[in-house]
Amino acid sequence: MKPIPRLPWSSLARGRSNINMEELLVEKLALANGLDVYFYDCSRKIAGDRWYVKLLARIPVETNKERFERLGGEPHLYDDFVEATGGIVNFELHKERNFVDEREKDQVFKAILSRLKEHALDYMAHEDFADKFLKREIQAFMERRNWYRDQS
Repeated sequence: MKPIPRLPWSSLARGRSNINMEELLVEKLALANGLDVYFYDCSRKIAGDRWYVKLLARIPVETNKERFERLGGEPHLYDDFVEATGGIVNFELHKERNFVDEREKDQVFKAILSRLKEHALDYMAHEDFADKFLKREIQAFMERRNWYRDQS
């Protein structure tokens, strides 16, 4: 069986997002659903005293064979899924601002982080979050697999 290529637009392919961008861990929070969310500063200087300010929130979601099958995965595809993902699928949320003055970049980053915590943590901490996210990723994996198989 041919391996399924990792596509750039797939979250499965983004085991590490933005390969050229440095990720500086600024905070880790434990969520009520047992998952951990990691907040990274991926900001970079773009020109003169201007910055591209980027916050990345990442939640690694692990799977196992029982969970894979319970969420709709075909049992014979579990090994392929683990090979493509390493058994962990990352939920990622990006927030960014472009062309920020160097004197304001820290303040802007803190404001983005504060807003994200205020508005997204309840969503990420929901008890069904991991299963629903993983189910979408498994469905996308199977659709890509079937598409590539049909193209060969």
